[in-house]
Amino acid sequence: MRVISWFSCGAASAIATVLAAIKYGEIEAVYCRVVEEHEDNLRFLDDFTRIVGIPVKTIINEKYNGSIHEVFVKRGYIKGRHGSPCTVHLKKDMRKQYQRPGDVQVFGYTVEEQDRADRFMDSNNDVREDFILIDNGVTKQQCYDLLKTLGLKLPVMYQLGYSNNNCIGCVKGGMGYWNQIRRDFPVQFDRMAKVERVLNHAVNKDKNGPVFLDELDPSRGNRLQDAPADCGFTCESPK
Repeated sequence: MRVISWFSCGAASAIATVLAAIKYGEIEAVYCRVVEEHEDNLRFLDDFTRIVGIPVKTIINEKYNGSIHEVFVKRGYIKGRHGSPCTVHLKKDMRKQYQRPGDVQVFGYTVEEQDRADRFMDSNNDVREDFILIDNGVTKQQCYDLLKTLGLKLPVMYQLGYSNNNCIGCVKGGMGYWNQIRRDFPVQFDRMAKVERVLNHAVNKDKNGPVFLDELDPSRGNRLQDAPADCGFTCESPK
C-alpha cells in the first residue's frame, strides 16, 4: 500500500504531511508545481525537506508548462460555474495520473474545511482519502503555529497577510482580494488583466455584469471576505 501526502507548500498540507509520516511511517510527499506561485514556495519546500527530513517529489503538467495562464489561453476561459481549469489541469489531472488503485491519499483540509472534504468525497469515490487534520481536530491557525514550532519560516504570502498560499492572483478571489494583489504584485495583476481582455472573460462580476480588472475601482471589495479558498484538487468559485 502506497501512502501519498499531497504537499502544496501551504501550511496545512505541510502539517498533514508531518502527521502522515508519524501515522504511516513510509509515505510519498508529492507537490504539483504551478509556476505562478510565489517563488518563496521553493525556499519553503527546501526548508521543509531539510528540517523535517521528508523528501518532496515535484510533478508538473508539461503540456501547459505548469502555468495557469497557458491553461486559460489554451482552454479559452478563466473559470466557469464549477471552478477554474487551472485546478483541473495543473492539479487534479496530475493527481489522477500519479495515483494508483489502493493508494491512501492524504489531503490537508483543516477542521474549518469539513464541507470541502465532504464535496471531495462525493466527487471522488475512487479515492481512499485520509483527512488527517480534520480527524485530529487541527485548525488552520494551529498549522501556522506548528510550523513555527518546527522551526519553519512561513511562506511569504502568509507573511504578507494572505490567508492562503495560492498563485499570485488566484481567479477564485473577489474584488477586495484582487485590489490587494494590485497593491502587492502589480505586474501579476496587469498580466491577469491582459489575459481577461484577450479571452473577453472577467474574473469578477457584479449585478451589472463583468468587472474587468483594468476597470476595477481600487476601493471596491473586502480583502478578507473576498479571499479565495486554499487551492487543492477541487475548485470552488467565490461567493
